[in-house]
Amino acid sequence: MGAVLQAQTYIQLHSFPSTSSDGYAPAADLVLGGNTLFGTTPSGGRGGNGTIFSINTDGSAYTILKNFTNTDGANPESGLVLNNGVLYGTTQNGGDAFQSGAVFKVNTNGSGFMVIKSFPAMNPTTIGTNSDGAQPRGTLVSDGNALFGTASMGGAAGSGTIFKINLSGWGFTVLKTFPPTFQGTNNVSGNILVHGTNVDGARPVAGLLLAGNTLYGTTFYGGMYSNGVVYKIDTDGSGFAVIKNFSGLVCPSGIPYGTNSDGANPRAALALSGDTLYGMTVNGGNLFDGTIFKLKTNGTDFAVLKNYYNVDGAWPYNALLVDGQTLYGSTVGGGDTNKGVVFKTFIDGSNYTVLKNLNPVDGFYCYSKLVLSSNQLFGTTYYGGTNNGGVVFSLTVPPQILTGDGNLDIQAYAFGFNVTGVSNQTAVVEACSDLLSASWLPIQTNNLNGGPVYFSDPQWTNYSGRFYRLRSP
Repeated sequence: MGAVLQAQTYIQLHSFPSTSSDGYAPAADLVLGGNTLFGTTPSGGRGGNGTIFSINTDGSAYTILKNFTNTDGANPESGLVLNNGVLYGTTQNGGDAFQSGAVFKVNTNGSGFMVIKSFPAMNPTTIGTNSDGAQPRGTLVSDGNALFGTASMGGAAGSGTIFKINLSGWGFTVLKTFPPTFQGTNNVSGNILVHGTNVDGARPVAGLLLAGNTLYGTTFYGGMYSNGVVYKIDTDGSGFAVIKNFSGLVCPSGIPYGTNSDGANPRAALALSGDTLYGMTVNGGNLFDGTIFKLKTNGTDFAVLKNYYNVDGAWPYNALLVDGQTLYGSTVGGGDTNKGVVFKTFIDGSNYTVLKNLNPVDGFYCYSKLVLSSNQLFGTTYYGGTNNGGVVFSLTVPPQILTGDGNLDIQAYAFGFNVTGVSNQTAVVEACSDLLSASWLPIQTNNLNGGPVYFSDPQWTNYSGRFYRLRSP
């Protein structure tokens, strides 16, 4: 179980009505440009097909930039990418006459909306095939000249594609078509249930991570055990390789009942720090409710950092945010009300801390990747809030004294402890010797780096006892 940090400030910046021309039920990642957040809703808006919106980080100036009309796209489940003042994104449905989704662009003031790609219709007599892919659901990435994305279905085999398209809309290219998923009879071999598989993965629901000339991603299904994979591919479409297969279900007595040690079904994009990828799985793990994992970019050193089991979160659907040595994320289940949590943890899996237990009043089911600006996290919830249609929220992350990492002690003839907070956050350590008539005196100012910073009290031998607190100036 993780700790709960109590001193943070949670604010509903915007509450969506459950049926609204504003849009409602936001599920996609936000993107930050200056002091403005941009996002999408898959539902609501003037035509009921979803919206693109903007809102200032202080909650002011909520604005609808686009109401989708179905012919120009419908039901955007992906976030936006911002490139030179232009927003790019995808819709899961709609787009011309084909109704299989679209790639679009729009200026940050709502002008200049244009569909730059409509995905062809799927074949209704099969599980759904077209050569380009269909129903893109992951957030795009850009190298400044082109966009890279995934289609969760379609392609020549019906299991999805990875694609590239230039910012102007020309040059659409399928970089990878995922093979069909075998739908055969389950076979039990020892304690491993092997149900139909394809070796490369299937159904890439998540967006991509771009690092240099390499794209990294996940599939929800497929792979050696049908529980999804982590893969990499070069931006020119060469070099595709599966670097992690999520393992099969544990089956005592040949009866599958629920978990695997690695996790199963990654749904979100990956995060990168150095040469290490970080991600989450919705299912599996030793405690059934998903995992946080890490993996080297060459496929080595896989490790589970967190096994979820309800009380401190369950079913993590979104991508992690890396800040220095800290990961931030959320879950759509578990926590005090079983409505999900916002959390942080160090990149080695230590110091897992629940920052916020989500609930119906504040908003719940956070599917979006968090955005960090200064010492505030921004995100969305799918349901709940004052108007019950989800919210855009901010959550202040206060600096924190770490008490459970073994460093709060006398070490090398000095008394000290670790403090932590977001990168570039200033934190002041204060001390007093009498809580009944407390006079807190600042003794050190720290510039934090997103990981633990050690504080040592140079005056510790002058007091029989001393109390400490940490605050922002």
